[in-house]
Amino acid sequence: MTDEEFISDVERYKNMLFRLAYSNTGDSSVCDDIVQEVFLKYLNCGKHFPDDDSKKFWLIRVTINKCRDHTRLFRNTHRTEHEDNTAITSDNVIDDRIALREALKKLPQKYRDVIFLHYYEGYSAAQIGSMLKISTSAVTSRLQRAREALKKYLE
Repeated sequence: MTDEEFISDVERYKNMLFRLAYSNTGDSSVCDDIVQEVFLKYLNCGKHFPDDDSKKFWLIRVTINKCRDHTRLFRNTHRTEHEDNTAITSDNVIDDRIALREALKKLPQKYRDVIFLHYYEGYSAAQIGSMLKISTSAVTSRLQRAREALKKYLE
């Protein structure tokens, strides 16, 4: 891989990987570290990807694994929360976003992963199953359970 290809891939995927890491950790400084580690692994992996989808799936998988590693290492430590820098005028919308973010944090990571990939990145259940190496029915089951848990948390 040339330097130009690597730089192009970093520019193309860094925001998506950051959002994925943030949905799992809730800490932007940790996300920066995770995304950097993912791209270092990508740079040094020496893999040839047949297409962009394969490359993207690999980057997502590695990001999820790095988030899990972080969660295991720092399970009992206190993490600081960073508020969105997004300007929103309605207090109700802000309250809803905060409530949703808090509810998502309560979900097990396997549910957060499928929620993020389906609702934020727009992947189908079959594509998510391929990325996470689980069956399509397991993905749909996790999505259903995650929605039920979110509904319970938000009531």
